[in-house]
Amino acid sequence: MGEDDLADIDWESAVRMELEPDAIHEARDGYYFDCPECGSPATIDNIIEEGRCNGYLNEQVEGIDFEVENVSCTAVLRLEMAYTSGSEPET
Repeated sequence: MGEDDLADIDWESAVRMELEPDAIHEARDGYYFDCPECGSPATIDNIIEEGRCNGYLNEQVEGIDFEVENVSCTAVLRLEMAYTSGSEPET
């Protein structure tokens, strides 16, 4: 799946989730999340570059203690960062 394919996805109708600090895992190759569909590692690099988890791409992650062998995952992934600038929120 290339950049052109990712541009055709209707991201407005995508399911969104807010990640808590414990959702990020660290391995020798960097940081990853658990894929919300298949549970395999989804490295930050693969989410940004490929839009897929490592299970879909059949790639191992160094430093985790389980095999990645789930090529049937259909999840297309994207990371967003949101911010505001200005005053503190009212309490």
